[in-house]
Parts: sequence; structure tokens; C-alpha cells
Amino acid sequence: MNFVYLLIEVIVIYLLMILFYRFGKKEGLYLYIGLMSSVLAISMFELIDIFSFQIDIVIPLIMGIFICSNIILQRYGLDETNKIIKFFTIPYLAVITTIGFYALIGTSEYTSETGISFNNLFSYDLSNFRIVIGYLLSIGLMLWYNSYMYYYIRKNKNKLLFSNIGTTLIIQFVESIIFVVISYFGEFDINVIFSIIIIRYLLKVIMGIIGLIPVNVIIKMKDK
Repeated sequence: MNFVYLLIEVIVIYLLMILFYRFGKKEGLYLYIGLMSSVLAISMFELIDIFSFQIDIVIPLIMGIFICSNIILQRYGLDETNKIIKFFTIPYLAVITTIGFYALIGTSEYTSETGISFNNLFSYDLSNFRIVIGYLLSIGLMLWYNSYMYYYIRKNKNKLLFSNIGTTLIIQFVESIIFVVISYFGEFDINVIFSIIIIRYLLKVIMGIIGLIPVNVIIKMKDK
């Protein structure tokens, strides 16, 4: 059932990407990255069970940002790298700062399920803070070195399929390692950490392959 949930999430996220480009073109793609970044900041602590491991539900959001950055690089070139990173980091930090400021004022006074859920989601203990930093660094670095790798692959072998699959296989493995090590090292034994990395990576590879659909659709659309 959790796989079905992730699949529905992936479909919605990729459809949104196509719609954002359809109505906003280049600016729409950047707005999409900002939206995915904001939603990521809100929902990053939500987990689901995959193979008896707790995996965060925001992996499709990460892949949406990644696929969208590849489309921007394909259409507009390497000079867009800094702008891509800014459109991820600024909304992410803005939402985190807003939530953190609210948390400093005090936890929710409500005793309802909504209030309890809010407190659990936004209580910034050490573990949660590591996850916040983990996403900021892993995705920020992902977007930076992916830009150069995508450009290098495209320059040497200008095939849309090869560029996207190649960067997905390499970049997402590195991103998974960076995030899991920053967020969970010391909390679980090395076998569990390795298993989480592999599961995250395999899920992201599958989502990256599905992501070839919006890539091809958007690249074929006229940028006018």
C-alpha cells in the first residue's frame, strides 16, 4: 500500500511539473522548484514503512526538484546552476525559519490530535535538526555537482536519455549517502544505515526512470 501511495505522489508531482512549464515556461520551472522546496520543508519528518524501514515520504519531492533542474540545464545551460540552487535554498530556509520561530514561541496549547501532531512534527530536537541540515546540504550539493555532471555528459554524449539516467544513477547514490550519514549516523548501527541508503537509492532510481516521461514531454514543448 505504501508503494501505491508513493506512486500516486510521484504521478502528481510530475504532472505538476508539466503544468508549471505549460503555463509558466522557464519561470514556471523555477516556481515549481520553490514550491517543492517549501513542501519539503513542511513534510520532511513524515515517514512510511518500506521493507520494514522508516523512509521519508518526501523522496518524490527531491526527485521532482532533481528532474526539474535537469530540464532547466538541458534547455538553458550551465549558467542556470546558481539560480536553481537559490530557488531551492531560499524557500526551504524561509519555511524552516518560520516554523522554527513559531516553535520558539511555544508548543501548541491544544490537546487535540491536531495539536499533538503539530508538536511532534515541529519540535526541533537534535534529531530533527540533523534532518533539516541533512536535506539542506545533500540537496544543495546534489544540485551543484549534478549541474556539472549533466553538462559533462551532455557535452560528450548529447543524448537526453543517457544524460538523465547517468546523472540519476550517480548523483542520487551520492545524495542518499550524504543525507543518511548526516541525519542518522550514530542513531542506528552501520547495517541499518547501509540498508536505508540502498532503499532510498533504489526508490529514487525508479522515480528517476519514471521522470523521463515529464522530461521528454517538456523538452518537446515549445518554449514560447
